[in-house]
Amino acid sequence: MKLRSTRSRLGLAVLAVSTLVLAACGDDGKTEAAPSGPVDLSTVTLKVGDQKAISIEVLLKASGQLDNLPYKVEFSTFTAGPPLIEAASANGIDLAQTGNTPVIFGAASNADIKIIGALEATGKGDAVLVSKDSPIKSVADLKGKKVAVTKGSSANANLLLQLKKARLSLGDIEPIYLAPADGYASFRSGDVDALSIWDPYTAIAEQEVGARSIASAETAANGYNFWAASAKAVGDAGKAAAIKDFLTRYAAATKWSSENLDVWSAKYAELTAISPDASKVTWTRSIKYPTALTDKIVASEQEIADAFTDAKAIPGKVDFAKFVDKNFSD
Repeated sequence: MKLRSTRSRLGLAVLAVSTLVLAACGDDGKTEAAPSGPVDLSTVTLKVGDQKAISIEVLLKASGQLDNLPYKVEFSTFTAGPPLIEAASANGIDLAQTGNTPVIFGAASNADIKIIGALEATGKGDAVLVSKDSPIKSVADLKGKKVAVTKGSSANANLLLQLKKARLSLGDIEPIYLAPADGYASFRSGDVDALSIWDPYTAIAEQEVGARSIASAETAANGYNFWAASAKAVGDAGKAAAIKDFLTRYAAATKWSSENLDVWSAKYAELTAISPDASKVTWTRSIKYPTALTDKIVASEQEIADAFTDAKAIPGKVDFAKFVDKNFSD
């Protein structure tokens, strides 16, 4: 894990913020709040988990939203969503953004996390890919084939739901569970017949080897991403105040990226060392827009969780709403 620390240009400036001390969750997903005094954010360090596909740090830097922070931020780089959820549950990080499935697997394992925010995207960049000369034309043709996928990722959900649409199950294929980079390497070498993955890996595969999409998440799964926080951070007044400010900055950065797509995609390509073409494709279809954490979104996640339960891919039934905290959703 690579740590980088971003310090406030205001040095030890103090921001007095009225905040809430969060207690046990109620039925509506909100916590009962007890008032506290002003918070000195100059004493707070917010630990944020990141990954290449989400690029929180890159986006905030490019948009100027890391300037003049009243608290410190430490970014840690992870390969995918599932290890981010594990780290948040273990208090290794305070905050992470993941796809629609890591939070479900986290809930299934009773992770010590809270789902505090939602984002929406098209789902076009979350796809099942085959090589350009593959005889596979549809999901139905995957029967008996090897498919690389990251377990517990949004690509895992897309694959599961696409198979269900084709009247197949995970038992009808041979899932090869690999991290994104390893999955792509196996796909390139021909060791697997298909790859279920997300942007920017989808765009990279399309640009580099001419991979073809036979099914994208927009036709089967929801396109939601989620902010997950450690329960300990949610219950800490200083961390909670920093998280609220951080989410506001992320929303502003997202707005900037959508209004300055050419600048943003070029900067992303430069800072992540992927091709400008793959970057442009990624951010044309895969910008994640903050949205309210509504009952509709929670119900949509419950449907995906139930699909994993039916497939016996997670233990027992998940009550997704129990892990939701709407205090940060504004």
